[in-house]
Amino acid sequence: METPAPQWPSPDAVTVMRDDAAQREQAVIDAIATAAGAGTPQAVVIAEIEGAAAPQRLEALGGLYIAYPDSSPTPVASAVPTDVVAAVTAARDGHLADALVAQDADLASLLTAAGLSHALSSWFAIWVDDQVAGETQPVVEERLLSTPVIPEPSLLPAEGSTTDEETLSELGLAHDQARYAYEVLAARAAEDEREQWLARRALQDARAQSLVDLPGVEDQRAAVYVLSPEQSGDSAQRVATAIEIENRLGAAYAALAATAGAGEKPWLLGAAFDAYAQAAAFGEPTDSPYPVPALPGIESVGSD
Repeated sequence: METPAPQWPSPDAVTVMRDDAAQREQAVIDAIATAAGAGTPQAVVIAEIEGAAAPQRLEALGGLYIAYPDSSPTPVASAVPTDVVAAVTAARDGHLADALVAQDADLASLLTAAGLSHALSSWFAIWVDDQVAGETQPVVEERLLSTPVIPEPSLLPAEGSTTDEETLSELGLAHDQARYAYEVLAARAAEDEREQWLARRALQDARAQSLVDLPGVEDQRAAVYVLSPEQSGDSAQRVATAIEIENRLGAAYAALAATAGAGEKPWLLGAAFDAYAQAAAFGEPTDSPYPVPALPGIESVGSD
């Protein structure tokens, strides 16, 4: 009776956050397994995408922690997730919320990338569902990241941004190169296709201008850039070129978001989301050519 109570080791905040993130990814995997391919078209598409991506994210997080691996508890029925869309939404918001407060840089990067990937799969599933149902939505538009974690989404840095001027200058140049590429694609196309390229050209031009107009940002834009004839030869080549342009921009912004501080992550995530979503919208309304990797900005599986 005089023996003091044992001091059991307790996990630190980083471990708890990692375990919570792994649980969210496991919840997505369990929901997909429980649904077994059933549900609305939106749920089926998101399950196809997440079925490949969620296990990769779970592995990157170190797997699911099991306190008593030798025990075999029977799960309570209510604890078994069945709503794939809800599980992905919870993972998106949980990952992004933790990414904005995580003290461990590596974990913050993983959560940033994972949250962005979930946000994009959620959007794309709705996009495919609408396309299959005949809903008329513009292929080209600026798309804002939708999550309650970031109540005021933006594609540009806020006043007082700490993103360095050199990085902003390089981003301005990248958008201007995209602007030129779309001009070439439009010159080689006709009718609706031409209007599509011109619409995205205008958005890229405006983004480049906004970035180089920021204080201290060098304007590296040029009048002409290199675009090979094979990149704009026929309609299929032009679409492939446009997808490559947007994926490259998405990957650049995602890489910056993964390592950025909490104040810069929102706008960088927003810009990455817009580019990746545009690339997906240029493709066919099916999960087969889905261009977003499981951890955008960290690895590139599925982006080519």
